[in-house]
Amino acid sequence: MAGGFGSKLRPMSEAKVAPRPPALSRTVMTEIVLPQHANAIGTAFGGSVLSWIDICGAIAARRHCGHVAVTAALDEMQFLAPIRVGDVVVLNARVNAAFRTSMEVEVRVEREDRDGTRTLCADAIVTFVNRDDEGRPIAVPPLRCDDEEDRARQSAAAARRAARIARSAPG
Repeated sequence: MAGGFGSKLRPMSEAKVAPRPPALSRTVMTEIVLPQHANAIGTAFGGSVLSWIDICGAIAARRHCGHVAVTAALDEMQFLAPIRVGDVVVLNARVNAAFRTSMEVEVRVEREDRDGTRTLCADAIVTFVNRDDEGRPIAVPPLRCDDEEDRARQSAAAARRAARIARSAPG
């Protein structure tokens, strides 16, 4: 199947790619909630927040793999606190795990108050697939886990991936 998920894996390059630490993928993005981002009661549309999450996560994935990465799955998404018109929103993304052609990225969304305090408003786990210039899946550089937190995130991501694959397996 040309260019599909079943196509042959293409190497990133002839040379072996060194593992990359999660810090290289860290992405911080800031938005301000304007009236066009909000519903009739003045809180941000979930779709606007999801769009920001997708963009921030895709940048983190691209920073890790060096190519365009496309959204494949949104495993977990929770809206924890409202975001209102006029609020400043800070999104933080990082790669939790790297697999064969995909990466798990966590994106946290916080509302920043005028005094600088932040409130967690949403948290999402998104899977991105690394693509070449023709849109075919290609290998992802390994993730270098330097501390226990990185290893725990990678382990939890691997468990979520296994569960997602099990759910999508034919009956």
